[in-house]
Amino acid sequence: MTSIIGTGSFCPPVVKDEAFIKKYGKKAVAAGRLLAHHEHYQATVPDTGERLHSNLDMAEEASRRAILSAGLDPNDVDMIIYSSCSPEMLLPPSFALLQKRMGIDRCAGVDIRSGCAGFGTALTVADAAVKTGKANRVLVVGADAISSRFTMLPAKTAGIKTVFNHMFFGDAAGAVVLADVQDRGILYSEMVSDHADVVSGSSMTIGGSRFPYPNEAVPEDDWAVYQKGGVSEKYLSEALINTLGRLKDRQKVAMDQIDAFIMPIESEKIRQKVLCAFPEIDAHKILSGGEGGALINAAIPLTIDRAVKANQIKENDRVLIYAAENTQWQHAVVIMKW
Repeated sequence: MTSIIGTGSFCPPVVKDEAFIKKYGKKAVAAGRLLAHHEHYQATVPDTGERLHSNLDMAEEASRRAILSAGLDPNDVDMIIYSSCSPEMLLPPSFALLQKRMGIDRCAGVDIRSGCAGFGTALTVADAAVKTGKANRVLVVGADAISSRFTMLPAKTAGIKTVFNHMFFGDAAGAVVLADVQDRGILYSEMVSDHADVVSGSSMTIGGSRFPYPNEAVPEDDWAVYQKGGVSEKYLSEALINTLGRLKDRQKVAMDQIDAFIMPIESEKIRQKVLCAFPEIDAHKILSGGEGGALINAAIPLTIDRAVKANQIKENDRVLIYAAENTQWQHAVVIMKW
């Protein structure tokens, strides 16, 4: 079975709300009242825009830690799957840049661009690669450095939505190494997009071929990140509850037999909806990181790495990993025997 044999993560410095107040003034005070967290992992200094770590810097450090944890050398890796919504650049692909940094002579690779669902999606792709013999040892990386999309914007004209999003998201990287291991590993995995008829909950409009640069056709408050109000709690909770329901009914997965749920949930309302739908789930078994901001692709591998180090996940535990994204509500789920 495809098993996680090594984990690693990297977080940039923590800054407090005061760092954003220094940049945005009263707008940051107002935005801070809407946030559940007041410590933020930031790879760029909010008020000056100084870059402390790039996406690739963080991914490299997390990857080296994961490979060391697995007892391997970088050249033992024969496939890299790199998931990010804030890649170092459009081309070359991130996996190839990381391969070069790591000094890996030869490997297969692919980039995943699926937002918060990305790392779960990457795990399902890695599982398929190992099971079909396309790869023996797969390095799966989730990294985001979204803060740089905000620090380049002028503070004076930034609206409250821009300020909120700058404070809401965080930067970090996490990585795992997967390989075939007898008697433990991934028992089931799927990646699904089943809300194609529902309005998008967010987008990164600037930077693609349609709007490669900030453009007056796109409201300035949406230049860094666009988020539509009032829809995420409805559809993210609906997608998660439906997924768990399918696992319970079709795959005969008993939720009270899951030892750890790795599913970063930023909203307490979504968490409560899930617990109401599945009262058999022990809330203490939901592991979600819970600090540094919404870490997008880094959230799951960072949570896994910390849980392993804290002995919250132990050998033979049944672990459910769930990742979902509000751009078009795509999601992925993995169940594994640790």
